[in-house]
Amino acid sequence: MTYCKNCGVELDGNMNFCPLCGEPVSREDLVRKEHARFKRSKQEEIIISDYKKLTRIQRRKLFWELSGIILASGIIVSLIINLVLNKNITWSKYTTTIGIVALANITFIAFWQKKILLLFSASFISNSILLMLLELYNKNISWSTTFGIPLLFAAYVITLGLISLVKISRQRGLNIITYSLIAIGLLTICVEGIISINTINRLSFQWSIIVLACIIPVSAILLFIHYRLKKATDLKRFFHI
Repeated sequence: MTYCKNCGVELDGNMNFCPLCGEPVSREDLVRKEHARFKRSKQEEIIISDYKKLTRIQRRKLFWELSGIILASGIIVSLIINLVLNKNITWSKYTTTIGIVALANITFIAFWQKKILLLFSASFISNSILLMLLELYNKNISWSTTFGIPLLFAAYVITLGLISLVKISRQRGLNIITYSLIAIGLLTICVEGIISINTINRLSFQWSIIVLACIIPVSAILLFIHYRLKKATDLKRFFHI
């Protein structure tokens, strides 16, 4: 921090004159500020340069380590606060469970990024366990096996199919938007189907059919535009962004 030598008012780093008394900032202060700014910028450049030198594996490992430290700190703090205030573990079991599952998913993403099937399987299992544990904490509620896990499974399967389609696509542009819209439509079908089975004991589709009916013509138009164009439909060039 820099202070005016005449009146003692705190000065911002870009000030050449005191806003209160008008006293000019001394040349030494300006040089000192400029040197500190230059030193800080050089340190930031070194940090960025060192990060860029890391390989992808090293970057993922660094991300995993930082995430682990943050989540572990949050879990420990929540447990301590819960024990101090309530003399027992009550609400902190939710934050602890969610934190552990989040760390597990981050671990899968960091180390199994290229093993998509293994990544999705492990993530689905860990999130299913999370849903069952949350249901176990609330003994009077029963939803994980009837709604939660089936909906989660449908979402994972559809997402895996979408990623597979994107990977095998040679030209990526409007067709990716089309695949995403179709995936959303299929997910709505699954959601309404699972809900209807567990509420009225039979398959019933109403609002999801309307959603899918709206998506299909839009998807058809996008696919037509994508494959009708002679060159690859690059989104940035197509929309001039």
